[in-house]
This record gives sequence, structure tokens and C-alpha cells, in this order.
Amino acid sequence: MGMDFRKVQITGGNSFVVSLPKTWVRDVGLKPRDAVAIITQPDSSLMIIPKRELREAARSEAVIDAVPGVDRDSLLRSFISFYLAGYDIIRINLGRSDASLRSSIREGIRRKLVGVEIIEESQAGILTQCLSGYIDLPLKKALERMAIIAAGMITDATAALHDGRTEVAEEVIQRDDEVDRFYHFILRQLNIAVRDRSVIQEIGLSSARDCLGYRLVAKSAERVADHAAFIASQAESLKSLPESTVKKIQEMAAVSRKIFESSITALLRLDSKLAEESIMKTKEVARLDERLSSEILSPKMSGAQVASVKLMLESARRVAEYGADISEAALDLAVSEP
Repeated sequence: MGMDFRKVQITGGNSFVVSLPKTWVRDVGLKPRDAVAIITQPDSSLMIIPKRELREAARSEAVIDAVPGVDRDSLLRSFISFYLAGYDIIRINLGRSDASLRSSIREGIRRKLVGVEIIEESQAGILTQCLSGYIDLPLKKALERMAIIAAGMITDATAALHDGRTEVAEEVIQRDDEVDRFYHFILRQLNIAVRDRSVIQEIGLSSARDCLGYRLVAKSAERVADHAAFIASQAESLKSLPESTVKKIQEMAAVSRKIFESSITALLRLDSKLAEESIMKTKEVARLDERLSSEILSPKMSGAQVASVKLMLESARRVAEYGADISEAALDLAVSEP
């Protein structure tokens, strides 16, 4: 696509005008007196979009035909793929599948995704509408809520390890679905923004380059929740650990949680100094991991307990490392574009 230079002209003494390329006008189907939307970009460029296409492009429909014998997880993954791609209407044709599959899919959609309304359901299938939610839940607010849940999971997972309360551990594991809901919602917004630059400012970002950074951040936050859920899953089967061992695991998890929380704060504020401090503290966690790994291993512990403790320490360390990844993204986003 070549670059077309056009002169700015003045009409009426106060208005500046630039003519539109004839081929572009013809390609998009503009006619005299049609309206176009002009959106100012952060780099001082202008984006021109035919007004009628601003919302028409967003209303797209996808159809998923369930093949005989398809399992629930495969069908749900397919649905999530269309959700992330930004489809407005998603229809699932279930054919002659049993009612239990339809019920399972419906529950999976409600548990894993934000802003999906089931508007029609019958024996033959499910019809859903995906709401944008930009105004009520901007991307940064969704990320903040996601991080708060993940940080709370870390605290509660280690508390369950100390108390031996399986109901707390199970609740932490269930909360991982809530984090996944926000994660999928964020990815959906970012995918739509990449395809339609007019959405970037609607979701609370300043430019297209922010989309990649926030996608990496969202994935890191989602992985933090996964590690918290893993620690909780180990807590269910390790009720007889020495109290000193439990306290040291909690100590390391608490340090990692603070790094993660500081990194999210640094990102939302674009605070380079705080981001650097969080990255430096990650090195302390690595040293703490080495020290605790040798201190907490007791001859009285079984082989299964030793393996579980090592895995929990590794998960705690990974939380800090994901926090460092978020801080690095904050540093990148804090630098203004050339």
C-alpha cells in the first residue's frame, strides 16, 4: 500500500479540509453526505472509520457444530476460542447429544467466562450473546481484580497448609476459575482492540503497543493463581508437616505475594522505580528458596512429603518470578513511544 500525500486546504476561513482517496471511498462504499468517525491517536495521527462500521463489525456470529461423541472439555475449549476472538453471538449445535452435555457446557461457560449471556437454550443447542463490558469493567480494572483474587489465593493456600483445613484449600482451588474468567475477558478485549484500533481507548489503553504488554501481564497473573491453587492442592494431603516447616513455606510465599502485588501496582501506576525494586527483591526469593530447601527437609518426613514441600517452594518462587515479568512489562510500558 503506497503513501498518498495530500495538501491541507482551508475553506470558509476557519475549516481545514483534506480530500479522501477516491479508491478508498469506493472500497468502503461511502456516498455523499455519509458520516465518518475521526479518532485522534496517541501518536497524533488520525484514524478515519465509516460510522456505520463502528458497531456493525462487532456483531459477528459463530456456529459450533458438536460432532457425535465430542467431550465436554473439547467443546468448551472451542467455545472459548470464539469468545476470545471477539465474536458477539456464538451458537452451539448439539444435535442428539444427551442433556448432561448441554448442562455441563452451560455450567462451564458461566464458570469460566465474563459477560456471556445464554439467550436461548433447547434440546438442540445453546445460543449465547457476548457482551463487551468495556465501560462497566475496563481492562485495567479487570486486571486489578484478577490480581487481588490471585494474591488472596496465595495467603489462603498457605493458611490451609497450617490449619489442615481441607475446605479452605478446596475453596482456593475453586477461586482459580474466577481468575480464569477475568483472564479470558482481558484477552477478549485485547483481541478486539488489535483488530479494531477504535476500541483501544475504550478499554483504557493509550496505544496499540500496550496490547502485547498487557497480554503478557494477564498471563503472568493467571499463572500466579495456578501456583496458588497448586499449593492449596498439596495442603489437602499434608496435614502432618512440622509447624516450623509450614512457617517457612508461609514466609517465602508471603514475600513472593508482596512482589507480585508491588508489580501490579507498578504496572497500573507505570512506576519504574517500584518496578525495579520488585525485580531486585526476586533475587532475594531465589536465595531464600535455596536456604529453606536445605533447612526444612527433616529425616522424619516421608518421601512424598519431601517432594511436595519442594514443589510448594518452587511454586512460591515462581510467583515472585511472574511478578518480576510483570515489573519488566511495566518498565517497557512506562517508556514513551519515539
